Amino acid sequence: MAALTSTSSVLLLPVSTLPLPRGQLKAQYGPTLEAALRHAKPNDQSISRFDIAIILKDAVTSRSTLFDSLQHLLADVYTLICLIAAQHKVELDFPSGVDARVFLINLSADDKDVSPLTGPLVSVAALAASRRQYAHWRAPESLHSSDYSRRLQQLGESVKSLPEGHASAVLSDQPQASPAPDRQATRLHHRVAVGGTFDHIHIGHKLLLTATIFIAQPGEDREITIGITGDELLVNKKHATVLESWDVRQQRTADFIESILVFNNDVSSIRSVQHIDEPGPNGKIVKVTYTDAKNGSKIAINYTRISDPFGPTITDESISALVISAETRAGGKAVNDKRTEKGWAPLEVFEVDVLDAGSDDMEQDAKVEKTTFESKISSTEIRRRLAAAKQPTAAL
Repeated sequence: MAALTSTSSVLLLPVSTLPLPRGQLKAQYGPTLEAALRHAKPNDQSISRFDIAIILKDAVTSRSTLFDSLQHLLADVYTLICLIAAQHKVELDFPSGVDARVFLINLSADDKDVSPLTGPLVSVAALAASRRQYAHWRAPESLHSSDYSRRLQQLGESVKSLPEGHASAVLSDQPQASPAPDRQATRLHHRVAVGGTFDHIHIGHKLLLTATIFIAQPGEDREITIGITGDELLVNKKHATVLESWDVRQQRTADFIESILVFNNDVSSIRSVQHIDEPGPNGKIVKVTYTDAKNGSKIAINYTRISDPFGPTITDESISALVISAETRAGGKAVNDKRTEKGWAPLEVFEVDVLDAGSDDMEQDAKVEKTTFESKISSTEIRRRLAAAKQPTAAL
């Protein structure tokens, strides 16, 4: 799995309360994100890693109850990244571009909470203990003049401020009211599933995968099933010549998940990989298990090759939650219909937003074309551009 490179950087963004209206997000963090994103852009044909760590001041206990607020926040941040990239001609997830990844910091977590397996919501202590080798740490000036700074000192002197004029608004240090739960009397989930093609991982995939990892509640062993469509179902895809194989898609998906899930200074020492190839549906699995060396807790990620729209959700009764996008809402209902036919409990369905350039207060000036935005969240468009780049130049 890919390690951080010398071009990797991280930006710390504090959020004082949830929910955060889209217009406020844009006004408060637009200039900060723009400066950091343009700085992260590589000068060659490589892809530069750019992590955004959103610092949450309010305590988070039940992940299920706060799912909606947090996935909205993630979706809005990713949307803002796409809009800025479109406006300033910054590539995303493409050669000469930026690979943006968002995770969350729980500022209210106890300083003793150094568990490496709580991502994408991690304590300051765990992030500091992971000793991630970022080439650049960046933070708005407001972090250095607030009560955030004491906690963030654990991250070391490498935390740098953005250039003057690109700091976000100064945050209030007054306690904020905790957000009301999004869902009432919801279950805690330790067996979660999601499915997709995951070809040429882009920001839409990242949102879906991050939401899936988030909903798996720490506290006991967890198992997350990532259904990845088999190659045989993709032969009619547009620009199939540059479509990634199942093995490549699985490896790239695993790389992304590990980067937002595991915060350890030696990930290979807590990771084990098992290749399973059994007859029957959903029998091909790459099972990656991470074990907390201190308390023995585990989280297993089953990267499963699927050959139908249902995958393991109708062959594994222990799965209790399914994460979908609004575009695949009908698929979630079909899964639960099948489970009901089998006499199984239905899955609790968690839905993530569809990223949209023209939604509410996030809409940019007319200078940003919607097609430019959508090209950054489309595997088909990425394949089209890659295929075009491989075509020989016509002779004059």
